[in-house]
Amino acid sequence: MSSHRSPLHDEHARLGARMAESEGWSMPLEFAGVFKEYQAHWKASVVWDASNLGSIRVSGPGARDLLQRTFTNDLRRCGPGRSQYTFLLSGADASVVDDLMVWWVETDLFLLTPNRPEAVLSALRSVQADGPRADCVIEDVSADRVLLALQGAQAAERMAELAPAAGSMPASGVRRLDFHGSTALVATTRFGRQSGFELQLAPPAARTVYRSLVARGVAPAGLGMRETHRLEVGIARHGFELGPAITPLEVGCERAVGFDTDFVGRSALITRRRRGIRQILRAIVMTGRQIPQHGGDVFLDDEKVGRVTSGNFSPRLHCGLALAFVRPEVAPGSTVTVSTVRGEADGTVAATPVDPGQAVGART
Repeated sequence: MSSHRSPLHDEHARLGARMAESEGWSMPLEFAGVFKEYQAHWKASVVWDASNLGSIRVSGPGARDLLQRTFTNDLRRCGPGRSQYTFLLSGADASVVDDLMVWWVETDLFLLTPNRPEAVLSALRSVQADGPRADCVIEDVSADRVLLALQGAQAAERMAELAPAAGSMPASGVRRLDFHGSTALVATTRFGRQSGFELQLAPPAARTVYRSLVARGVAPAGLGMRETHRLEVGIARHGFELGPAITPLEVGCERAVGFDTDFVGRSALITRRRRGIRQILRAIVMTGRQIPQHGGDVFLDDEKVGRVTSGNFSPRLHCGLALAFVRPEVAPGSTVTVSTVRGEADGTVAATPVDPGQAVGART
């Protein structure tokens, strides 16, 4: 089966992108190189195409009630013109089916950006059919737009050059802005420690904005840079740190759960919280440049205490770095042994995001 292509595919090819398959999509892996793009993100700004995420529009007077009954976070903490991170859980065991952002555009208008749009659409329609009938319309609008992310130390300056009104947007804000005569939905976001923006535009406008940003010196970035930075700041990714048998509790995301609301999977999640979790997500900072192997075992004093979910080399820490599920009693600071592509190697358990000071001795 052929992979999906972003409407910006030809733009990526023009800029010399090296492409890779990612969950059924052909997306840029890198342009100038992962390290150069990583440096641009920390010191200047980068732009990437996130059109492989879905876009679901929920509109009508019953939209808010439907989302409140479907997802974990409490929309009473949010409001029109704001965005919120949330989860869709399995009703059976509270496993994470998907994590997503909810953009509350207007009083009766919401835009969702899920990783797994089909699963989210199915859940919304099921909740709408099974409970009190929500007076709203659910639409998959993924094919009608491009999703761009502008991130990095200078992202605000670059955005202000295109749309001065973006400079007054609050954290987690959502606003309609004009770009070259076309209206876009813009949200202020954070990718780890860096603030930035996400833009949803019609494909013709997206091409213009993308070209304009690159012409202003914003570096196009690919999946490689994003994955490297994700590990350093400890962002859980669906299919790696999120999925079957994993709830928001294991990844430290209780803040995205409104336990006093009635969402799908609430009963199972409360039961899991009462019984206590058996694993928790931690970082492991290696003592050298060895890269921890995905799925590899983690040992403490010759006893298996966990498994690696993601591993890579950290340019900021100058060493190998992993995210791993370990037993809750394995405290930060513990020395563990981890499976790498070259055999076993030692590392130190750390909380996320990883502070460079926790990488003492890792620069050898």
